[in-house]
Amino acid sequence: AKRHYRFNMRSVSGRKRIVILGGGCGGVVAATNLGRKLGADHEVILVDRRSDHIFMPAFLFVMLGERQPREISRSLSHLEKRNVKVIQSEILGIDPLRQEVALTQERLNYDYLIVSLGLQTRPDLVPGFAEASHHPWEMDAAVRLRDRLATFRGGRVVVGVPLGPYRCPPAPYETQWMLDNYFRQRGLRDGVEIEYFTREPEPTGETHDPAVWMDAESKRRNIRQHYDFIVRRIDPDKRQVQGLYNYKIDYDLLVMVPPHRPAQVLLDSGLADTETGIRVDYDTLETKWDNVYAIGDCADMPASKAGGVAHQEADVLAHNLAVKITGKGRPVDLWLHTI
Repeated sequence: AKRHYRFNMRSVSGRKRIVILGGGCGGVVAATNLGRKLGADHEVILVDRRSDHIFMPAFLFVMLGERQPREISRSLSHLEKRNVKVIQSEILGIDPLRQEVALTQERLNYDYLIVSLGLQTRPDLVPGFAEASHHPWEMDAAVRLRDRLATFRGGRVVVGVPLGPYRCPPAPYETQWMLDNYFRQRGLRDGVEIEYFTREPEPTGETHDPAVWMDAESKRRNIRQHYDFIVRRIDPDKRQVQGLYNYKIDYDLLVMVPPHRPAQVLLDSGLADTETGIRVDYDTLETKWDNVYAIGDCADMPASKAGGVAHQEADVLAHNLAVKITGKGRPVDLWLHTI
């Protein structure tokens, strides 16, 4: 009842400006939907520091040389066909009290703000990470890993997960399996050991439970699993991942998920409450600030930090925001379909 009251009882008048921060999955979906629904009568603006939308789920295919960076990039300018204005700029600050976003060359006022800035990789949070580890969680890093794999002839490949949130929780398992297939196709698998470490406990339960199934699939592929492993640092000289209780894992090639944190502007502006992002109402995606919403990885939600979640949140929020602005239609509930 509270949700429907807040959406339906607000008065509607004049041309509204909806600003969307971030051109990832959630931001693009929200902008597209709002541009179609409202763009002719209101102003929909998307801001991103990049000129292109990057399809991050394909980074693993870039890692294996099965996709090129240009094949997973699309210009955000295509959104202009959907009545969306695109501004390429760094976001320097957000003032939710003044309803203002500071960009590199201007200050942008808004009536409604959707924050979809994802999570940023922070390799500096693990000593030795930058010198020692490869990873496919950013485009340039995936390209470097592709080049390293091309010269790898044998040894121990270790895939691992740090503490804290990170984009796409299933991806470390996908990385293990894709590397297994990659080395088999190259005829090198017999000379390559693949191991995996995670902070999670060993999964138990029914065989159809996703975590149990993924564990079994890795073991079926002869990939050793290290559970309850908390990374403290990496020693590039010894080629060793060092964890709590003096537990150590040696490697020849380390492929570790970098730590992730909210964008610095969200921390500096006070929007991000925790390392997992901005607190939101789980039903409406509203924050504690008037007319400010958060979706995707930067929203502190009890759900996966995954593109599919951001897409669903963007669909629901765009619909409900259009209802709120126009007074037409009925809001819908957020009901996530995810594991």
